[in-house]
Amino acid sequence: MSTSRATSVIDGLVELPLKEVLPGILMFTLPVDYGIDHVNIYLIRDSEGWCLFDTGADCEAARALWLRALEGPLAAGLTRIIVSHHHPDHLGLAVWLHERTGAPILIREEEVAVARQTHVVSIDDRAYCIDFMCRHGVAPEDAHQVVGGVLQSNMACAVPTRVEPLEAGQTLHIGDHAFDVLVLGGHSIAQICLYEPKLKLLLTGDQLLERITPNIGVWPYGETDPLPRYLDSLRTIAGLDIEYVLPAHHGVYHAGVERAHGLVAHHQRALRKFLARLGEGGMNATELGYAVYGAQSDPLHAYLAMGETLAHLLWLQRAGHVRHEETPAATRWYPVTAASEEPTLTLSGDMSR
Repeated sequence: MSTSRATSVIDGLVELPLKEVLPGILMFTLPVDYGIDHVNIYLIRDSEGWCLFDTGADCEAARALWLRALEGPLAAGLTRIIVSHHHPDHLGLAVWLHERTGAPILIREEEVAVARQTHVVSIDDRAYCIDFMCRHGVAPEDAHQVVGGVLQSNMACAVPTRVEPLEAGQTLHIGDHAFDVLVLGGHSIAQICLYEPKLKLLLTGDQLLERITPNIGVWPYGETDPLPRYLDSLRTIAGLDIEYVLPAHHGVYHAGVERAHGLVAHHQRALRKFLARLGEGGMNATELGYAVYGAQSDPLHAYLAMGETLAHLLWLQRAGHVRHEETPAATRWYPVTAASEEPTLTLSGDMSR
């Protein structure tokens, strides 16, 4: 691999987690102070500065690394700030970086809207979120704890007031490269991925991770039926010619199409587990989530398990395997077909409708 002007500068800077992964494309690995302990963001040489893809979480350690980078190898500044989706390890420092560099923020408007909703600022919004969680089996005290603080501390961050939209099929010219804009759902409502066909390179955000599976869940806000859209996104990715996958977590890898197929297999196994564990007497989403994932150690993980379970139940209902019944206070799910009639997913043909 050739060495660029950027690399020679970076090699002289001690203990900065910034490296060149392809000529003129840098990976900056930043700490995260909740959940997974790191996030990868990327910089692409763009005229006299750098185009940024994702920003990192807003924590003291990440800000300190950014300040060192902007005073050193990234002193040329940022030309654009592209944010893949609204989760705070991706959007968290966008406003701060915009204020420091003047670079415009590019993100889907749907993601900005959901980012605002995660703050749950009004009494009505809080009541709605608590009711949603309790309806699906989360204990009232856990629901109040999640809505009263966990969402804000784990999911909320500063939201930009002015952004530039990105459109599916748009071409972004960044330096010597032309990236195709992909708008993919499932993990979030309209996540941006960038594909450079000449390099066969895919910047994925959280959409296609090698070592972990992105959370696909139903929440009080955002995507209402995420699993079909996520499977559609994997079909899109599997149709690309991919050599390099640049993900938000863990390392750069090469088997992007194979990983897309592997994630389909993961969700097929999950659907079969949910169907096998769903009792004849009916269960709410939290009960079924515990049956599949085990008891959760804290309210946040109970909330995440509930959301993942709901996403898979909705797929199973559309496919005719389960049904649900509503009461004023609860939603319960019941099997329609025998667990032996296993759901099947593929990346070809009709998977969910």
